[in-house]
Amino acid sequence: MTSAQSLIGRTVRSRYAQTTKMIYYLTRSPLSTAGLFVTLLYIGLAIFGPILVGGNPEFMREVLYYHGQYIYNTPLPPQPAFPFGTTYGGYDIFNGVIKGARIDLGVAALVVLSGAIIGSILGAIAGYVGGTTSDVIMRLTDIFLSIPFIVLAVVLLMVLGRTLTSMVEALVIVWWPYYTRLVRGQVLTIREQKYVEASVAAGSSSFRTVLRHILPNSIYPIYVQISLDFGNVILTLASLDFLGFGFAGNNLAEWGNIIGLATSGGGGVETITSYWWTILIPGLVLLALVVALNILGDGIRDVTDPRLRL
Repeated sequence: MTSAQSLIGRTVRSRYAQTTKMIYYLTRSPLSTAGLFVTLLYIGLAIFGPILVGGNPEFMREVLYYHGQYIYNTPLPPQPAFPFGTTYGGYDIFNGVIKGARIDLGVAALVVLSGAIIGSILGAIAGYVGGTTSDVIMRLTDIFLSIPFIVLAVVLLMVLGRTLTSMVEALVIVWWPYYTRLVRGQVLTIREQKYVEASVAAGSSSFRTVLRHILPNSIYPIYVQISLDFGNVILTLASLDFLGFGFAGNNLAEWGNIIGLATSGGGGVETITSYWWTILIPGLVLLALVVALNILGDGIRDVTDPRLRL
């Protein structure tokens, strides 16, 4: 085993031990535990839900015939056959909500993790190397941050096309600059610490210094940002679908698209007053996950800061 592989192995084991300790402190808080439980519940729903309800995992079940009678385009209220009712187009909301967990969480995971990896690498390079390299990376980051992210995402979707792959690519391009700025700030602070100077003075290579000392001590703010960004990405995805800039296809099982079907089908006050379930139920499902993720993010922030542990 090479020295680099041994270093990576020790780093992974150390990160695992610290993550286990973080989870222990996290579960000591009832509120954080509730956020973690709800998040894990949604993850389980994303994995097993489409299997349980059957059909295409990306599309809502369309039920235009109910007990042999054609129901046209009028939404049906919640009832035993349709626990969450139906929306415009005769789509089963319960079926769509269950399948939508996989799409929303899947896209959020791809976007957040990809953005975090790209941004962390660029931020670490900018913070540790400095000089012209840092200036180029940070000016590029500033350019992306100067454009409202929702506007940039819409433009990218218009260029790349309205597909699942294009949505992920567009959101990753929008998301990485936040992590670059965050990690660079952490690295600038940590590289001045005495233990980093001692490592360099002892002959440690730049690769070893960054991997062994700088990145491990910069990663905890990234944990917090990732947990918060999961909710932000899901809200952005829902907003783009609601505005009509998301995936093509009316029966896509995505929570923002389900709400968009209701507002585009009925429109305004009529939908809210007459067919409230078409907006309220998918909206509450979306709200519950985002709140749980935010609570979990606050809990992670508390347990990763020793000054806040009790």
